[in-house]
Amino acid sequence: MTRVVLDTNVLINADRGEYSYPKRILDLILNGSVMAVMTKPVRRENQLLVERLVRDTRLKDDIMDFLIMAELAQPAVIKVKIDDAEDIKLLAAAVGGKAEWLITEDRHLLDLEKYQAVEIVTPQAWWQWWQAQDNQTANTWQSWTKNLFKT
Repeated sequence: MTRVVLDTNVLINADRGEYSYPKRILDLILNGSVMAVMTKPVRRENQLLVERLVRDTRLKDDIMDFLIMAELAQPAVIKVKIDDAEDIKLLAAAVGGKAEWLITEDRHLLDLEKYQAVEIVTPQAWWQWWQAQDNQTANTWQSWTKNLFKT
């Protein structure tokens, strides 16, 4: 299963609407298609900022469910310098939680592009990757069923 870390800005931006990339990604996690990982410091930050900044009660409930569902990981030691030292905790969560993806809208993190095995991308870029994987699976399934019915 694909493992991701969501930056707090992605959770807050899920408030942009039902079809926004952040909301779509949150929904994939809530329906069990994707595994979210985080550390205790990331969870605390998410809870604090979501309580303060998200007004939609249904979305707030979804995010609280997300926080409960997310797998807690031990933070890894990170040896990289970035402009916003607060962002190190997200890299520590991604590496410690063996996530393939760190999804963010934070330029300090996006400028890294990759750290160790973690791809650092925007919600839109990740969604496009996800759709490509989904299409590949659909094409494989269609090919298999065509071959099945040829006999």
